[in-house]
Amino acid sequence: MLILKIMKLFFKFFSLFRTSFYNIIFKTNFKKIGNNVSLDISGNVVFGKGVTIESGVTIVVEKGALLEIGNNVFIGESVYIKCYGGQIKIGHDVSINSKSFLNGAGGLSIGSNTRIGTQSIMISSNHIFENETALIKDQGTSREGISIGEDVWFGARVTVLDGVNITNRVVVGACSLVNKTITESGVVVGIPAKIIKELNIEK
Repeated sequence: MLILKIMKLFFKFFSLFRTSFYNIIFKTNFKKIGNNVSLDISGNVVFGKGVTIESGVTIVVEKGALLEIGNNVFIGESVYIKCYGGQIKIGHDVSINSKSFLNGAGGLSIGSNTRIGTQSIMISSNHIFENETALIKDQGTSREGISIGEDVWFGARVTVLDGVNITNRVVVGACSLVNKTITESGVVVGIPAKIIKELNIEK
């Protein structure tokens, strides 16, 4: 038992040191940096204050790309964020739960106070396949981007495809596929997602 207590204290101290190190590097004030976090950054990154990055997170920002993360953002275990040369902008008080994947190729913006459920996927690019005589892999990609408003809640395992805009105050049901723009506040569910209930935007 004594050994376990000593080990627990050691890991707690090491975690505090790791977080302090990242605070110096990025000139901010992280709340927590977990174990085995991979930061592959060649482009521009801005971290707000109070950001939590849990264990196993991977963040890739290529040369010329941009990642902006607001204050008090929570990034859960094993989340994968990659700009693919584009821009990802995340507002304040956003939570991105475990094993989610964010692709910023065509641009991805997430409004403040948004909640993203575990294993959700947002892909801001799409393969072109119009030419029947060419291989799909040789036809390139389109990159329209994704824009998500404020106060949006995505249930677990939601997929959002390129070209989608989602207005403020929307609930997206678990396992839904959002492939078209949502212009009205409400509850949307299904494959593809359709509105089933309106929500009052007044608080």
